[in-house]
Amino acid sequence: MRAVVLEKKASEPRLTDIDDPESPGRGEVIVKVEAAGVCYRDLLNRKGLMPRTRYPVVMGHEFSGTVAEVGQDTEEIHVGDRVAGLPHSTCGSCRYCLEGRENLCRHRLQLGEEINGCWAEYVRVKSRDLVRVPEEVDAAAASIAGCVLGMIIHALRDQAKVRSGELVLVTGAGGGVGIHAVMLSKIFGCSVIALTSSADKAEQVREAGADCVVVGADMLSHSVREMTGGEGVDVVLECVGEPLLEYSLKSTAWGGRVVLIGNVNVGEARVPIGYMILRENALVGSIGTTKTSMAEALSLVKARLLNPVLTRLPLEKASDALQLLEKRASLGRLVLTP
Repeated sequence: MRAVVLEKKASEPRLTDIDDPESPGRGEVIVKVEAAGVCYRDLLNRKGLMPRTRYPVVMGHEFSGTVAEVGQDTEEIHVGDRVAGLPHSTCGSCRYCLEGRENLCRHRLQLGEEINGCWAEYVRVKSRDLVRVPEEVDAAAASIAGCVLGMIIHALRDQAKVRSGELVLVTGAGGGVGIHAVMLSKIFGCSVIALTSSADKAEQVREAGADCVVVGADMLSHSVREMTGGEGVDVVLECVGEPLLEYSLKSTAWGGRVVLIGNVNVGEARVPIGYMILRENALVGSIGTTKTSMAEALSLVKARLLNPVLTRLPLEKASDALQLLEKRASLGRLVLTP
């Protein structure tokens, strides 16, 4: 089969022919990949910044497709089912898996890093890590149900505990995570201030639902205070990380929460602790998604309440996709089609 392989640390991925996945074992299935998302994490992986990557490895961790083969003990998943998957393999038996918090599985293995991923024609995964895709949802939209849409739902509901009527600040709002964070915040009944570094994307971010758009981070906290009569926002969905964290914290209202979703440079950030204590702000991490959040995301797409912003590219353009991501030259999510 054709696959995009990262052969060594900090190298350029290569489209090549490799063996098809081995026949599925107990609880495993083979999925014929129909769409695979391109994540900033993939770019960090290509740069050699993900320390647990095992080389050579097939890249990619966001996917949807059709089940082509099943192993034993996969009663809930059948050949021909349309599915989307978690971005990692779970153990199914730790306390977090048993609680339905698969994103925190203590034995999880990341697709595209620790095990072969989905930038390929086929991927072998565990059936318990799959969610069925409604017929009304196309493969490209379904492919980002885990790492993007479900991830944001988890961040908003479970970590931010957002309430309808609150004011949310989304950073990196023109990116693949940020623009969907704007959309989902609106679906949750919130008003949204969106930050983008690109003036070219500002109007499209507004069209996605942002009530106000700030271009450039230098005056972020000042702009937010001005827009809110000095109050600040209730929740920040921090999609950029270290470069903006201090600005985000200074943009929060008393009792406001900052939820860390991404960190574009894996660097450490300065945290103004005294400021946080005095204002009783909360800084919360958020990782991945659960199957429950994925299923909710797919339901929103099916109901046409959520229309993902996608750019489709053929599998052979994987390197080009990573370059577009690095240059911030794309709006929304890039999706590869094998």
